[in-house]
Amino acid sequence: MTPSQALTREFTVRTANSSDVDEQAALLTGWNQNYLQLSPGRFAGSLMENCVDGVRVFIESTSRSLLQGGMLDDDVIAVGVPLRMTGPAMFCGTKVPQAGVFVFSGRDGFEFRSPPGLVMSGIAIPSDALRDLLTAEEREQLVPTLSRAHVAKVGETTHDAMRQFAVSVADLAARSARLADDPSLRGTLRKSILSNVAQLLLGCRFDQDPAVRERRRWQIVAQVRELVHARACEPLSIADVCKAVGVSRRTLQYCFENTLGASPHEFLRAVRLNGARRMLRTAPSVTDAAMQFGFWHLGYFSQDYRELFGELPSQTRRRYQGSASGASR
Repeated sequence: MTPSQALTREFTVRTANSSDVDEQAALLTGWNQNYLQLSPGRFAGSLMENCVDGVRVFIESTSRSLLQGGMLDDDVIAVGVPLRMTGPAMFCGTKVPQAGVFVFSGRDGFEFRSPPGLVMSGIAIPSDALRDLLTAEEREQLVPTLSRAHVAKVGETTHDAMRQFAVSVADLAARSARLADDPSLRGTLRKSILSNVAQLLLGCRFDQDPAVRERRRWQIVAQVRELVHARACEPLSIADVCKAVGVSRRTLQYCFENTLGASPHEFLRAVRLNGARRMLRTAPSVTDAAMQFGFWHLGYFSQDYRELFGELPSQTRRRYQGSASGASR
């Protein structure tokens, strides 16, 4: 289902919990997301999402540091304001500032290295609904702001007001049965959401030319990501990566530490461990999943796996395949 299909005129309230990053990534309809777990420990995530006549408001919590990527359709504008963010983060090559506002929509999609314990509020709206609300001058003002995904700054007062508004809308939607039966009340709420998004975007201080060095570091990391995902089942070495991307080991190390807070070696291992975790859904054995992703010492594999995901690979396989067999009966 595409975002434009999902943004129908309706009122719904949906809550979900997840213990798996792939399941969490799929919870937001139409975002075409993929999540890669970076920090160790069992993952726990949740989503509370309300749809008010085609306008979606959500609050998502993720317990571990993730590398998130996604892309929305051109007819959807999505913004986010963190409700809790206790560690450093990078969004599309830029360090996330205090009072940062995330613009997720744009022609090239988004990439987000999120910190552990993130709670993010977000709003996705039809782009034509926003255009209808703005003057011609305001629409022109927002052209650069909405051309690509980025993180922008707003004043502390505006930032706090938007955070409180998102929480209030989520709480109201969860508690008020009248919204389901009263189109007029929904229309008033919908207009309020759209107006707040417009005010937020118009208040953003958008830097069209982020620091060249930061952008270049992020581009190098993105090149490595594309390489390792294209050759996911091949255990690439750091030398392989440096040769393919055309940078020195020192440059590669600095780029990864600066943008992801991890070394290239840790990133490559995390990619392979995440891949093995996905394969455990259907693999005939833990050994098969491990070897498929270049883990030849099963003891070390189990140790690294438990360190990252908080459980043994055998436990993951048992849970996944047990659920699948139970559902088929």
